[in-house]
Amino acid sequence: MKKIVILFILWLLLVSCANKTEIDSAKQELLWNTISENAAWSWELDNLEEEITDLEEMVANNSLIQIIPLDANSPLEFNEISEDVLTTWEVVISGIAWPDVDKIEVFFTNSNSTFSDDRYVLQTYIKWEWDFKYIASSKNKVLDYGINEYIFRAYSGIAENETKIILEVPTDAPSKEDNWVESQLIGGESDSLLIDLPTSTKYGEPLLLWEDSFTYTQIKGLEIQKQALWVISCDEVTDYLTEKLSTWYFWNTCRDIVKDKWIKFNVIRLAGDEYIYERHYIDFTKWLYGTYELETGTGVDKDNIEEKNDELKEEEFPTIEIVDDLIKDILQA
Repeated sequence: MKKIVILFILWLLLVSCANKTEIDSAKQELLWNTISENAAWSWELDNLEEEITDLEEMVANNSLIQIIPLDANSPLEFNEISEDVLTTWEVVISGIAWPDVDKIEVFFTNSNSTFSDDRYVLQTYIKWEWDFKYIASSKNKVLDYGINEYIFRAYSGIAENETKIILEVPTDAPSKEDNWVESQLIGGESDSLLIDLPTSTKYGEPLLLWEDSFTYTQIKGLEIQKQALWVISCDEVTDYLTEKLSTWYFWNTCRDIVKDKWIKFNVIRLAGDEYIYERHYIDFTKWLYGTYELETGTGVDKDNIEEKNDELKEEEFPTIEIVDDLIKDILQA
């Protein structure tokens, strides 16, 4: 009986020791977790304080113009923009693109403006030619009072890289309407035309080339000229071009924009060792003649120009829709 009692007491001591070990272990684990959580919270708090400090510094040093890369290694390098141009209501955002950039797209938004959000592919940017330019203008409805945001998205193959540009126009800036120029005088003293030329983010703003001709800032290869013209139909295009051109040519796809007022057609013509393929526009109300270059190249002569004309007739040129829209807008001006 005494042996049983002794064994029972020893068993109690062992159980007690085991329980104490487990309790101590649990205490240590709880303590360690508490320390770890406090350390993590302390790190998060310090990090948050640093972010708040950085934000406060950024606000304190806030500029009306900011260039913010949204991705690493941006392939676009932007030129400096002066704050003085903000109140002119026309800001040129320009720079240099890396050679592998295929195209550049710009997204505009201003949450406090009545202007709609805009999405536009730069028409004058050509790969390997380095320079790019975008005109943020109130006339084009992509610049207003307050914070104007522009996302420049560069496409290189399947890769995309974005940079945000912020232009903040002060609320006390001069009225934007005071800087809008709607009318343009085209032609010489004896044959001039006063016309309200349209503006849009799609094709930009009119730009005088000579006193009798103009182009648009966002369209490369376009020239519209004031000149004396024949009133012709599509049936008379061959006779007209034979009189006008002193080289080998073929034409295709003549259409009325507005019957008896404006027609368009495509022409391929030889120019030395090269060929030029372009769209022609003739307006018989304002007496304007426009040409828009679609393609140039070599390897075409008088023997195969007709075959090349048939080939180009089937090709699609996406930018031509923008020019067609511009021409229709000018026609309605």
